[in-house]
Order: sequence, then structure tokens, then C-alpha cells
Amino acid sequence: MFTRPSLSLPLLLVFSLFPASALAQGRPSRRPSPPVAAARPGSVAVVPPTVATTDALAQPRPTLDLSEVIPVPVSAVDGMLRRMRVYLFMVPAASSAYGVGALGQGRRIWALLPTCRTVNPDDDRPPCPVERVTVEAVVRGNVNAGTPTFLGGMADGRRVQSFVVEPSAPRVRLRILGPTNSIRYEAVVEVERLGDLPEPEGTLAPDGFSFDLTRYPAR
Repeated sequence: MFTRPSLSLPLLLVFSLFPASALAQGRPSRRPSPPVAAARPGSVAVVPPTVATTDALAQPRPTLDLSEVIPVPVSAVDGMLRRMRVYLFMVPAASSAYGVGALGQGRRIWALLPTCRTVNPDDDRPPCPVERVTVEAVVRGNVNAGTPTFLGGMADGRRVQSFVVEPSAPRVRLRILGPTNSIRYEAVVEVERLGDLPEPEGTLAPDGFSFDLTRYPAR
């Protein structure tokens, strides 16, 4: 009669050659994690660093003290403005055109501005790259300014602004403003150096002044 061999002997050999402690090393440990110790009185909890997920808020720009700004030579300002097709002139002594005669006493200045482009839906550039010029006194004094005047009464022509800087103002700040009053250029100059500006080329008439626009292109 055939009998099935017993399995007790092989199993006995396995356990005798490899103890239970050795077999247990091949399995991952399931020991419970040690309990977190409670914070002792006076101890400081260490918090892991965090990563910011939003941009930092923009810091406000510091207030600029114009009395400490180093003035720019008028010749350098004049050269920069001419690249923008803005021209500054000392008003001829015998002229009171473009409202400058009603602005009081002081250094008289004209600013000749470029024309505005015709509105074109296919051109994303602003129609008036230069809206106006501002001149304001620095530290003390006052500047009287006129509104832009169109040459020859043409609404799409060149424009002229008049300014009179009172003698008590030591410095002025010039600004070129674009659309929505955006600042395209600004500089601080010494008032006494405004005399370095040239007089405009053109024809002086009893009732006004005609600029020679061939000398001052708008584009």
C-alpha cells in the first residue's frame, strides 16, 4: 500500500537551519511609532519653513526730494526733447504771441509740440504721442503756464505752449506727458540756464509769430 510521505521532516529542517528571528528580518518592521513627547514648559516649537505661493506686494516708491536732485544741463534736455519732436525756445523779446504776454514777468519759454496722428484702427500707436508739456518750480517760486494753442487755428496742426518762470524760482522740472498723463520724460534744470535755449527761427509779426516749420519737423 502506497503512503504519502510526511512533510513534518522537511519543515523541521527549515526551522532548525533558519531560526524564527532570522526569518523575521526579511519582513518590514511593524513597530508602532513612538509617541510624540509633549512640549515642556518654556520650550520653543520648531516650525518647518513654508514656501510662499503668492507674489510679494509692491513696495511704495520713496518720495523724491527735488531739492536734492542734480540738475541736468539744458543743452542735454533740449537734445533729448528734439528726438521726441518737442522744441523749447526762448521767446523773442518783442513777441507776446500764443498767450505769453498775459503770463507775467520772468523767463519766457515756448514749447513747440508735434502733431497728432490721424486715428487708424490698424495702428495701435497713440494718435498723440505728446499731449502737453509741464513746467513747475522746484523748492520755491512759481511758473505760469498757458494752454496748448494750435498754429493757424487748425485743429490738426502743430501746437505751442507758453510758460513764464518767475525770477524767484531757482530750478524747474520739465515733463513731457503722453496719453492719459503718462510721463514720457522729465528732468530738473537750473532756471538761470534756460537762457541757453535758442530763439525760434521764423517771422516776427505785430500780431504773432510764424515758426519756420521746415526747421522743426514733426516726425
